[in-house]
Amino acid sequence: MGDDEKFRAALERVTRNAERYSQRAGLTLQPDRAQRDYVLQGLARNLLKYGKAYCPCREVAGDPEKDRANICPCRTHCAEIEQSGQCECGLFTKKIS
Repeated sequence: MGDDEKFRAALERVTRNAERYSQRAGLTLQPDRAQRDYVLQGLARNLLKYGKAYCPCREVAGDPEKDRANICPCRTHCAEIEQSGQCECGLFTKKIS
């Protein structure tokens, strides 16, 4: 499998996971397609590089215990969405009724 195929597979995986999570959590994915795609591509790159889909808006320290908090969806996303309507990277947003 070439690098492009690996990236495409990783992108499909993180996209599927984000879609499933947003449905279960009553959230929506970022409506701005360019921003949503940018974040999903960052998640896919981190999945390939580190083996985990770390939020691209957070630094990977190399300490598995510390970094676990930054696997998407990160531990702070609920508070961020409550406060500003979206998580820090902007992937998940409040559902608009």
